[in-house]
This record gives sequence, C-alpha cells and structure tokens, in this order.
Amino acid sequence: TKQFNVLLFILFLFGLNAESATINTTLYLNRGQLFTVDSTALPYFAFNKSSHYSSQSEIIRLTTADVLIIKVINTDSVVHGFDVKRYPNASKIINPKDSIIDTLQFNTQGVFIYYDSYQNPKYRYLGGAGMISVFNATTDRKFYWNIQEHQTAYNNLLIQNKPVDWSMYTPDYFTINGHSFPDILNDTLSRVNGVVGDTMHIMIANTGQSIHSMHIHGFHGKIIYSSINGETGREKDTFPIKSMETVIMEIVPDKIGFYSVHDHNLMGTTGGGLNLRGMVTLMQFYK
Repeated sequence: TKQFNVLLFILFLFGLNAESATINTTLYLNRGQLFTVDSTALPYFAFNKSSHYSSQSEIIRLTTADVLIIKVINTDSVVHGFDVKRYPNASKIINPKDSIIDTLQFNTQGVFIYYDSYQNPKYRYLGGAGMISVFNATTDRKFYWNIQEHQTAYNNLLIQNKPVDWSMYTPDYFTINGHSFPDILNDTLSRVNGVVGDTMHIMIANTGQSIHSMHIHGFHGKIIYSSINGETGREKDTFPIKSMETVIMEIVPDKIGFYSVHDHNLMGTTGGGLNLRGMVTLMQFYK
C-alpha cells in the first residue's frame, strides 16, 4: 500500500542517518621545519592535532555521509587560510592567533585535499596541506600517501616573503608523508603490508607542485577513485597524479615478497642529489 511504502522510505532514511556520524576535529596550523633525509632543515608548516608541531599534517578519516565539524586554529603570527579542494564555499581566512569553524559533509567516497589557501600556492607548498579520506568500507586495510616535493632555495625565499619563479622550479627533495627512503620504511601510515588475498587501499594526495607517477613493481593496482576525469576503473602499475589531485588505489596481492614503489620520474627517487633518497618505499606481503 501507499502508506506501507512511505513507512519503508522513512525507515530507509532513518537507517542512512543512523550509519552517519558527527566527527569533531580541531587542527592547529603550526610553523616549524622539515628535516630532509640528509638533515637539511626547510621552513615548513603543518596542520597538527595540537599546538605541538609535527611535519606531517593530520589525516582526517571519515565514513561516507559523516558530518565533519572542523575547527582550525592559526598559531602563527601572520594570516593564513583554510580550504578544501573541490568542496564549494569552504574557503576561509584565519587571522593570527585566531580560529575558524566549518561544517563539511562528504556524501561520496574519495580523497580530498585540505590546505592553507592564503597566498596560494605559497603556504600550501610550504607544507600546509593534508588529506581527508572518505570511504565506504571500514574493514579493509588502508594506507596513506601525502606526496610532495621541495626545492630548498624556494622554501627559504618564500618564508622571507620573496617572489619565486615557478617556471624555473627544480625540486631537490621528494617525500611521502614528509619522509624519504630509507626513513619512510618506519612510517606505518604509508608502509603497505598485508596477507596475500587481502584487499588493500592506498589513499594518495599530491599536495606538491609537480606531477608524480607512482610506479608499483610486481602488481597492477585498480583505481577505484580519482579526482581526474577518466581515470577511475583503470588497472595499471603506474599512476600519474597531477598537483592537487587525488587517487584511491586498490591492491589485492597474489604472491608473497618485498616489492618496491617509486616515482617513475627518476629525479623523484633522489634527495639532495643522491639516488634512492627520495620518493621510494617498499611493500611487503606474506601468507
């Protein structure tokens, strides 16, 4: 009957609401330094969960349809901003020692970049960018790669409010979650490992200025989400990701062993001019 159908519809809506949650998150935009693989100190910013600086910006994890209430506190002495790529009307200005509160809801699965939008790309390039992971499943294994590249001279010029010519940009350090090889091997957020037959998902955000092509040895992955039109559904071993674009890659390993992952642009595997000191990591699979 009509009344019965209406009741089912109401129950359906109630079920959707019951599955979603309200997530309260506070981020502190902190000023600090990024220490590269050879201990070079670069001026840097990050969004942290406290006023204690860490070079890795916080990863916000949501389930589809969750409501995110986010407070962002600017601990710095200059103006900063906050925005979310591909989320309408999220842009905010944050005065020194002040804060903003925003309410966001993501109704589709994906990876979204939040970043310091003031004088973009200045502060975003200087580390002020992180990822929001929105996923349907909660039981699979998830890993997170915030990939960036850095040019020492540009970091030093930008922090002094001096101009840079992005057409002459030549990075000398390449990182995943702020780490390069071999230090990256200790990062449990990015180090992919699991049992043969497991379904694993890697959330990837390119918050740098350059394109990066992540190349996987031994496997083909499947793109189940991409912010770049036409990429979703493709299966391959190399995943080009443009600046400020994101990807969710699915891997189901069929054999045991160690397998390398690296930027297919071989300059991206270097750090301070030395090879295998850049955007390189390992995956491990076992029975």
